[in-house]
Amino acid sequence: MKLLCAADLHLGRQPSRLPDDLGGLAEHLTPAESWRRLVRLAIDEGVAAVLLAGDVVEDAYDFFEAYSDLRRGAEELADAGIALLTVAGNHDVEVLPRLAEAVPTVKLLGEGGRWDRLTLEADGVAVNVVGWSWPAPQVSGSPLQGLADAIAGLPPVATLGLLHCDLDQPRSPYAAVSRADLAAAPIDAWLLGHVHKPSFACDASGRWCGYLGSAFGADPGEQGPRGAWLIEVGGEALDVEFVPLSPLLFDTVEVDVSAAAAPSDVSALIAEELSAHGERLSGLGEGGPLAVGVRLRLVGRHAHRNELQAHLGREDPREAPLSFGGARYFVHDVSFEVYPRIDLAAVAATDGPRALMARRLLLLDGPPGEERDRLIARARERLLETAGLSGYRDLDPPDLNDDAVAAVLRRAATRLLAEMMEGAP
Repeated sequence: MKLLCAADLHLGRQPSRLPDDLGGLAEHLTPAESWRRLVRLAIDEGVAAVLLAGDVVEDAYDFFEAYSDLRRGAEELADAGIALLTVAGNHDVEVLPRLAEAVPTVKLLGEGGRWDRLTLEADGVAVNVVGWSWPAPQVSGSPLQGLADAIAGLPPVATLGLLHCDLDQPRSPYAAVSRADLAAAPIDAWLLGHVHKPSFACDASGRWCGYLGSAFGADPGEQGPRGAWLIEVGGEALDVEFVPLSPLLFDTVEVDVSAAAAPSDVSALIAEELSAHGERLSGLGEGGPLAVGVRLRLVGRHAHRNELQAHLGREDPREAPLSFGGARYFVHDVSFEVYPRIDLAAVAATDGPRALMARRLLLLDGPPGEERDRLIARARERLLETAGLSGYRDLDPPDLNDDAVAAVLRRAATRLLAEMMEGAP
């Protein structure tokens, strides 16, 4: 049995940072287009059901905007014999029950904050689905209370949990649950909504858990492909595949300008990197993006950085219409992180703050070691503290593995050292 699972469609949401010259293409860069692609994929794959883990609609005032798109897709699925199951999240706690009532082919699980369950059967295979919907825009405490009673007596087949929650955030007013509590429940896969960055993965025990991620990339904070997860049930283990669906993709493209022989060469280097990016995306097929918003990071070391920056002012990539890999590209932001060439070893051999900064950079660029590990660990703690502030709650959580933290430190230290060297006597 195949199932198609997604979360955080946010029908009615408007994307940000789009340029004004997209013409008729702009009307296709919406969550509704992701939903249409999802429906087509479900029918083409012959899935038994589509499962949505909450925030199907952006907010309570989007009833009419979401109604026609949701109804049309739900009816297409029903005509193909495909069930549509969903739970309400914090964005659509009020409007989704009304939509489910108005669109009879939509099955809302767990309405009012009470766990619900059903068993799907197709081609001799059965799977249990349990779900819980938000009863209010904010929920204090874990929604897992009552789960044990809801799953008692279920058929002894694979069980999937559909939940919109805040994972491992104990003080959160957004249905906080711990990963440990999810792991303790007799559920074979937890399909989570709320955080837009995908993290759905299999642990060492063979159980799947994590955020499905947003089905539509609406702004630069949601980088990378967004879509749905195709799950096949019936074998010894779940077979899971991510399928990109979003017509709009945001990403960061890094361009090293160190090899530019002249300032004008920078434009060619940018075009080359964007073309390579487009070639990689062309492999996504029908699920690939129609438009790609790019944050350009110009990096490297160059003796004529001021001339390079002046050239970018004359040939601004943000003003150029670009197409690569069948998609319309637009540059919405340029980060200029090019600094003078500095002999780090020579500076590190001196005394003072500049020497200390040079030693830190050499340490980051060197092999793993105890001192390097301590430096990265301290930085990770500070970054986690910042990421936990309320102002960043709606952003994708940062990737803070060793390489990512080292990259943050390297950028900051390089910029600071360059400024210190420019002010040197």
